[in-house]
Amino acid sequence: MTERALGHSPKAVHVSIVHQASDVRVFVRECRSVAAAGYDVTLFARSPHPFEEDGVRVVPVPEPTNRLARMTVGTWGLLKPLLRERGDVYHLHDPELIPLGIVLRMLGKKVVYDAHEDLPAQVLGKVWIPKPLRPLVAAFARLVIQLAGRGLSAIVAATPTVAEGYGKARKVVVCNYPLILDDRAPIPYADRTGGLVYVGALSGIRGFHTMLEVARIVHEKRGVGLTLVGRLQPATLEAELAGKQAYVDYRGVLPSPEARRLMGESKVGLVLLQATKAIVDALPTKMFEYMAEGLPVVSSNFPLWAEIVEDSGAGAVVPPNDPGAAAEAVLAILDDQEEAAAMADRGRKAVAEQYSWEPELRKLLDLYAELAPAPQMR
Repeated sequence: MTERALGHSPKAVHVSIVHQASDVRVFVRECRSVAAAGYDVTLFARSPHPFEEDGVRVVPVPEPTNRLARMTVGTWGLLKPLLRERGDVYHLHDPELIPLGIVLRMLGKKVVYDAHEDLPAQVLGKVWIPKPLRPLVAAFARLVIQLAGRGLSAIVAATPTVAEGYGKARKVVVCNYPLILDDRAPIPYADRTGGLVYVGALSGIRGFHTMLEVARIVHEKRGVGLTLVGRLQPATLEAELAGKQAYVDYRGVLPSPEARRLMGESKVGLVLLQATKAIVDALPTKMFEYMAEGLPVVSSNFPLWAEIVEDSGAGAVVPPNDPGAAAEAVLAILDDQEEAAAMADRGRKAVAEQYSWEPELRKLLDLYAELAPAPQMR
C-alpha cells in the first residue's frame, strides 16, 4: 500500500507562472492556511530559490522572457513536474494555465482554477494590448473561461461577480478577506507617527496620479506625507516621483509583515482606484487589510465599495478622479482625532465579524474534501 493509502495527508499542488511565491492570496491565505489544516502543500511559483515555510514547499518556476514564452514554454514545461507531484488536487492561479489544467483533467486529475479577477473585463484595461484589439481579446478571454468552467473540476472565484462568468460550472466564492494573524491591540490612533499610506500595485488605473495630487494638497495644508508600497506598473512611473520626496515616500515591494506594520502606524489608507468594470465589481483586498489594522479608509465611491465603507463606518468615499475631494476627506479625518479613532475601531470590528478569512477558508477546504476526500486530516 502507498503512504497516501495508509492515511497520510492529501496533497494540494498550487501553480502560478505569474505570481511571486509570496503573493498574499496564493501563499499567505490559501497555501499556508491549507497546510495548517493538514494538507501536504507544494507551490510552483516565481521565486529566486526553493524554500519551505509554514508547511508549504515552494518550487521556483522559470522566469519567462516575454508573455509569449510565459504562455508556451513556461506553461507546458510544467506538465511533467506537476505529474511527478501526484497531487490529489491541482490548484491553478493563472488564465495561461487553463489549457494545462484541461490536460491534467484529461489525465484523471482533480483541477481547480482560481479566478482572481474578471478576466474579460481585465483585458479591456490592459494598456499593452492595442486598444482596437481589446474587444477581440476580451471575446477570446470569455471563450477561455467557458472552457475552464466546462473542463475543470471546479472554479474558485474571488468575488460573486467573477463567479458569474463561469456559468453552470461547479463554483465556490472565496473572497480576499484579511487573515487575522493575531489579536494584538492596534497602536492608539493619536500615537501613530505615519500619515497617508497605500499598499498594492501602483499604476495610473490604480490611482497613482490621483494619490500624488492628494499627497501634495494634504502636505501643503497639514505637513503630512504619503507612503507608497508596491510595484510600479510600468516602472517608468518612478520618474514621476522626482521632486516629490518631501511628501511622497516610495518604499517599493515589502514583505507582508512589514507592509502591515506600516498600515498600523499610519492614519489614513487610500483606495482611489479608477473606474473600470474589472475594478468596480471587485472586492478591494487592501480596503479590508486597512480596516483590519485599524486604519480609516478613503476609497473610491463605487456602489459596492461605498456600501462596505459606509455600512461599517470605517471611512469616507469620494469620486476616484477628484483629488480635491479625496484631500478634503483625508483632512477631515486628520482633523477629528476622536472620530478617526472611532472609524478605526469600527473597521476592525467589521473585519472580525463580517470580512475575515476564516469562513472563506472553510469553503475552500470543503471543496477540497469534496474533490479528494481525505483519509486523515488534522
